Amino acid sequence: MFPVKILYEDEAILVAFKPAGLPMHTNLDSERTNFVGLLQEKLAKRDGRPGYLGIHQRLDLGTSGLVIFTRCQEANASLAKQFFEHSLSKIYLTIVAAHGHLASKEWDCRYALGEPNKRGGAVRWRHNPQTSDLGFKEAWTHFILKKRKHGLLLLQAELKSGRKHQIRAHLAAQKMPILGDTLYGGADRIKIEDTTFMVERPLLHSYALKLIHPLSGTPLQVVAPLPTDFVNIMAVADLGEVKDYET
Repeated sequence: MFPVKILYEDEAILVAFKPAGLPMHTNLDSERTNFVGLLQEKLAKRDGRPGYLGIHQRLDLGTSGLVIFTRCQEANASLAKQFFEHSLSKIYLTIVAAHGHLASKEWDCRYALGEPNKRGGAVRWRHNPQTSDLGFKEAWTHFILKKRKHGLLLLQAELKSGRKHQIRAHLAAQKMPILGDTLYGGADRIKIEDTTFMVERPLLHSYALKLIHPLSGTPLQVVAPLPTDFVNIMAVADLGEVKDYET
């Protein structure tokens, strides 16, 4: 059973927590358990009907954390504009395995990203795309190193654009694949001292959203708690506590 938690709600927007391993939507299998469906069921049980739920973003199957929805049509234009202009700040936390020297504790990655070669495959990247590289689009992620221990890096990633698999691909392109992200070369286990720990999904978490409220025009920030698997790896790797990484 996947718990779906509502972290913020008013007349205009709703922010809910998507667990890792739960798909956002149905696919060809209309009976497949999915995040939007479970959220609608939760709202219907609480209110007698699900009400309006406008979808403006998605998270990959293995990614946990915040997803924002509109609760009235009047909020759609403002929220859509903030997503389009990237004025809405989407901040993620992730754990990667990396060795060697980092040139800086804060940096930008601007590799252009294209489509996967096959359905369900990894997206392609180019450092300096040529005019012949059709389908490649500009992508921009800002990274901050939070802590480094046992060959693992805890990173904060802020999306400055919104491309498929953007954080996952940008880290893989820099030879720092996300722990558990086997599609992009990430390890499915880590060894710390004499103990091996399995990692069952990409350790990528949608941690915080900063936006302008679409009706009131006031600044709003919502922060998601880290899931158990993320907290456990942080603990065994001595990467600090959740409170250390508030935005």
